[in-house]
Amino acid sequence: NPLRKYRHNPGKIMGNLVKSGMHVIDYGCAMGYFSLPMAKMVGESGRVYCFDIQNKMLNKLSQRAKKAGVDRIIEPVLIKKDTRVNHEMSGISDFALLFAVVHEVPDKELLFKNLNTMMKMNGQLLIAEPAGHVSLKEFKESVSLAENAGFDPLYPLDIKGSHSMLLEKSRFKSV
Repeated sequence: NPLRKYRHNPGKIMGNLVKSGMHVIDYGCAMGYFSLPMAKMVGESGRVYCFDIQNKMLNKLSQRAKKAGVDRIIEPVLIKKDTRVNHEMSGISDFALLFAVVHEVPDKELLFKNLNTMMKMNGQLLIAEPAGHVSLKEFKESVSLAENAGFDPLYPLDIKGSHSMLLEKSRFKSV
């Protein structure tokens, strides 16, 4: 969709946040609109962990990643109900993206606790929610839940049609 590339250009949104060699998370990745560009940003020495609840989305993502030549960088992860993070995923990620997904998650507290476990110290978390679908009050409640899980708000990003906040895993909060 050309309009989406204008409104939600992955390079413009994450170009200053995602760098070569990073390990990043795209939570609620669907078919990889953000995952594939992030794979190019992190390069061969990086990794993109792509989480979704639908296996068919992850299969389509894998096909698209192979076609784009980034299949060795992408790691699809199927989310199961009430999934808790296993030890292998602790402290793996420098950056995580939640784009138009928090409002879809039934257990937001568990989501943010899991992300805190997966994030490296000072790792950054970008939350963006559609302004036409999620009220500012609801968005602020999600940011508050992220804070309770150990993230400090840094600043909002200018993402068209979205409420957004960049947060950082705090070294002073434990969950």
